[in-house]
Amino acid sequence: MASTENDLLRALALHYDDLVEHIRRRFANQHFARDVVHDVCLQILEKPPLTGIKLPIAFLRRATVNRAIDRRRAESTRTLYVQSQIGLAEQHCDNVDGAMALEFEQRLRALLAVVESMPARQRQVFLLHRIHGMAQLDIARELEISLNMVAQHFMKAMRTLEQRWRPQL
Repeated sequence: MASTENDLLRALALHYDDLVEHIRRRFANQHFARDVVHDVCLQILEKPPLTGIKLPIAFLRRATVNRAIDRRRAESTRTLYVQSQIGLAEQHCDNVDGAMALEFEQRLRALLAVVESMPARQRQVFLLHRIHGMAQLDIARELEISLNMVAQHFMKAMRTLEQRWRPQL
């Protein structure tokens, strides 16, 4: 006789400890095993099997093992990705010498000095648009000024930067 969703959940509740122990033995981690069984439970609740299950415990064991394998593969992939990114970052950091870092800091300080010397409204419009990525129309609404004024303030800020700050490329 094929089981319904309720029969499957009942079997899961009845055999919960057995399922956790089955996964724990295979993957050597109690917390991991509990997480896997909970995932399967959620999966059954969210998306019950379309066809009836003849042997609920066999279905649950297979589902938990499959879910455990999927989680381990995902963890392994994530770990490899993170390690590769760390390796790239370390390579990049090795290539940066003290002179380059000092030069960058000096350029940044010069840029900040120019931005801080701008009139308040001009600086505010520049920072909102360039640094925070806010659209000019949103800036106009936020500051309660016309869109034309936002454009003028921004153009003046860009002109000020062009005249007072020249980074060497």
